[in-house]
Amino acid sequence: MKYFFVLAGFLFILLQSSAQQYIIVDSARKILRTTKNPEERFRGLRALDRFYYTTGLFDSSALLQKEMFAIAKDLKRDSMMAIVYRAIGNRYIIKTDYNFSLVSYSKALEYASGIPRASLYGNLAYVYIVTENNEVALSYLEKMKSVNQTGQDLFFRNLLYGIVYNNLEKPDSSLFYFRKAEDVPVKMTDALLNSVFLLQMGRAYELSGETDLADTWYKKTLAFCKEKNLVSSLIQHGNVYCDFLLRSGKYEEAKLLALENFSIAKKSGITEGISSVASTLRKIYIHDAIKDSIIFYSQLQIDYKDSVNNQKKAAEFQNLTFAQQLREIDEQTKAREAAEDRKQNIQYALIALGIVTLIILYLLLSRSFITNTKWIEFWGVIALLIIFEFLNLLLHPFLERITLHSPALMLLALVCIAALLVPLHHRVEKWATQRLVEKNRQLRLAAARRTIEKLGTDKTT
Repeated sequence: MKYFFVLAGFLFILLQSSAQQYIIVDSARKILRTTKNPEERFRGLRALDRFYYTTGLFDSSALLQKEMFAIAKDLKRDSMMAIVYRAIGNRYIIKTDYNFSLVSYSKALEYASGIPRASLYGNLAYVYIVTENNEVALSYLEKMKSVNQTGQDLFFRNLLYGIVYNNLEKPDSSLFYFRKAEDVPVKMTDALLNSVFLLQMGRAYELSGETDLADTWYKKTLAFCKEKNLVSSLIQHGNVYCDFLLRSGKYEEAKLLALENFSIAKKSGITEGISSVASTLRKIYIHDAIKDSIIFYSQLQIDYKDSVNNQKKAAEFQNLTFAQQLREIDEQTKAREAAEDRKQNIQYALIALGIVTLIILYLLLSRSFITNTKWIEFWGVIALLIIFEFLNLLLHPFLERITLHSPALMLLALVCIAALLVPLHHRVEKWATQRLVEKNRQLRLAAARRTIEKLGTDKTT
């Protein structure tokens, strides 16, 4: 039997780089109340978001992640975008929405580099582990190895390798990596990851046929979960141990543990836990041939499984809505940037038009030199192009609205504008040329008069 499900919901497989230090929640809230600096606000949001999604406050986490996304977009920071998409992927992993987490981690990879990129390979490897794509998971772990990792990141990588080889039923390889994880000098501080490690050690010994050692490690796992008050892990790991006991023929011991887990699951309101424990109890009572209990737990399993499925459908709709909201934020940011660029380009066009107009006026009004009419024609064409571009920038949003973004209609509208501008340009150019010719004639006549006057003066002297 495969053991992928035992990993479901373990957010700490999503560890960020151990070099990163997280702000405590109270400090994060203080930052958000007091600062207007977007970078500081992003740091506060990031810390608070991590607290929300690790404690199951997914709606609050989604709100913060949208704000983080907007800040990252505004600042155009790839590193921030990688952080946001990774946080989104982490939230989906905890909710066991693996398809959405895969998309988010892949998006994060587009923006990440260096050690964060290696950690993302680990996140992707985990998604493929729990979806039974072990070969793909190994390929991502090999990519993860390309960056030299230390401390808890190294523990994380070796743990993932061990889990993959457990899933492939290669206990010798998995034990090799688990021992390497144990040898990492910096000990893992994360309770949930440590519980996964203990459970997987038990699984490795079970696969290698050392049932006594497997039993010892499974018991260590449950004792650790109780000590650290890891309720969800206690139920999930307890189910794994129950299956081990059933395979070992210890039905009475399995029943006592399953009933204890069932009580914990009902008390904590963990729907998926109730369904899985009910399934285990159904198997036990089938062996004991107690019909009433078989019917009771079978029906309970069906009811809670339906409830879990309904919750997942609702969650999928929420995830799609969240993705659409991110697209809308992206589109709003792009529209705002486009509006700012258009405004800036309009200003540039006006400056250029002003310069060209001044040059033409200087050529027309200057009384100091004779100007070739070809200069007027040249600068007139430049002015025409600038005016056309200016009108295009100015009218573009309006044209998009009335043409419903139709390229053919927009082209037709621009052709109509050009059809109005060209005759006007010809008229202005003709007027300017006539004005220039008259100015040049006056300059020549004035020069001729000065020459005649000078010749007359020379003869008199």
